[in-house]
Amino acid sequence: MSRDFVLALPILAALGGCALMPPPSERLAAMPVVTYPDKPTTADYVYKLPAGQPLDVMVRAEGSALLAPVDQKISASLARDLYLHKTWASEDGQHWRAANKLIGVNLRISLPSYEAPGPGEMYLKVERKAE
Repeated sequence: MSRDFVLALPILAALGGCALMPPPSERLAAMPVVTYPDKPTTADYVYKLPAGQPLDVMVRAEGSALLAPVDQKISASLARDLYLHKTWASEDGQHWRAANKLIGVNLRISLPSYEAPGPGEMYLKVERKAE
């Protein structure tokens, strides 16, 4: 093992740790908060999805097997506020965690088939994860 590589190990470990730690909450608190459905006007911001407000999701399907493209809007509302910054999430804008540690999302799509005659289904499950 070369000396340069041995010296680089602590630096790489420190940099890797940065990716595992959210930015300081003071820094995030100083950023502009953009509340859905508003669009950001700055390069770095915190995006707030407010509880109880319908959040629109566009469902789209297209392809040569379809007679015409599908474009439909559905809406859902969150039970709690959700603040987002890059890969980080918070419910209060102060305590941040990796987004996938706070909210779990599972999407399942099934089409009508021989094994499942009848209408297809798009099932989205969004779970708040325990702390």
